[in-house]
Amino acid sequence: MTNADSQILRDAGFSDREIVDITLAAAARNYLSRILQALAVDVDVPPKLSESMRTALLDPLDSREAATG
Repeated sequence: MTNADSQILRDAGFSDREIVDITLAAAARNYLSRILQALAVDVDVPPKLSESMRTALLDPLDSREAATG
């Protein structure tokens, strides 16, 4: 993340404290996702999830499976 990224969030109305919270939440999610991938845990997809969100959730896993055969 760069200063420009932070500025975009400030321009959108987020405070510095909120930007820290966003950053920590993203980092925690990234960490958890990597653990689940390493353990090959199946992802439960909520049934009412939009197609774009479903794609964002599952595409990285599909790419990983294609790479490992």
